[in-house]
Amino acid sequence: MLGWESELFQSVKSIEYVCYRASEATDEELQRLLRELPGAGVTLIELDAGQTSPEPETTLLLAGSARTLACAQGTPMATIGYGKLVAVGEEAHIANVEGVDNRICEEETRGKVSGKVTDLQPDILVEGFDEVDVQFLDRIMKRAQGLPWITVVTPRCYLREITLDDMDDLFALYEQPGITDYTEPLYERPEEEQYTRDYIDHMYRFYGYGMWLVCDRMNGALIGRAGFSHQDLGDEIVLEMGYIIGVPYQRQGYATEVCQKLIQFARENLSDFGTLNCFVEPGNTASHGLMKKLQFEQMGTVVISGKMMMRYVLELC
Repeated sequence: MLGWESELFQSVKSIEYVCYRASEATDEELQRLLRELPGAGVTLIELDAGQTSPEPETTLLLAGSARTLACAQGTPMATIGYGKLVAVGEEAHIANVEGVDNRICEEETRGKVSGKVTDLQPDILVEGFDEVDVQFLDRIMKRAQGLPWITVVTPRCYLREITLDDMDDLFALYEQPGITDYTEPLYERPEEEQYTRDYIDHMYRFYGYGMWLVCDRMNGALIGRAGFSHQDLGDEIVLEMGYIIGVPYQRQGYATEVCQKLIQFARENLSDFGTLNCFVEPGNTASHGLMKKLQFEQMGTVVISGKMMMRYVLELC
């Protein structure tokens, strides 16, 4: 990470300690990671030396064996399993962190370890530590703590996952004039809160991406919403990019700035979809102009939820 991105990460970093055993840290990439962590403000705790973490709630345990994993028993420590804990077989979910596609599913990892069902399972299993950095570890920590990920950073904004604490600001955003002219309104408050709970559990936790909040980097204020969803077109399910920008921030280039970063994110992490799609109502002249600026290609029309929409497509590869 560079400059202001690194500063932003440091301001929201929740991981403070990493526990490990030197006897298990034989992989070169893991050794590289351990060398980098102190420079990122993380204190290493070496279990073979008899050290213990003073703050388990901000500690992540790197466990290469059941013996090491047992150190987390009865504690709030987040855990990553590797080495002997990586089960061989279809019943184990392995998070492929090479390239870090963010498709992390903790629930799937709570299955079999080394072929035996155990009571204590790591939050995630990894085959190796290629491309793993402190930000990846911090995201596992945030999942364990129930905290939102910051996923995309632009010069003026950052995008993060929604929480139930954002409901007041979210409803205020959708009450601004014109916001729901071309996007679906929110549900009533109780239903929207339940929808958000389910979305956090089933979209963020399973895929690692979704629709995020757009926040002002200067003060953290909610200024919009943007991200990705899956659109069922009947004969195919495609990746869709969506966005709204609050009225006080419109006509200042925020939509372009955010969408350019979303396109970059999609190309780096979601290229398996092949294309990125946007669906725009005929009367939404601002979005049609944005599609042209972002070099999307118009590909006819489709009907979505009873509305005629113009389909725009951008190749990700």
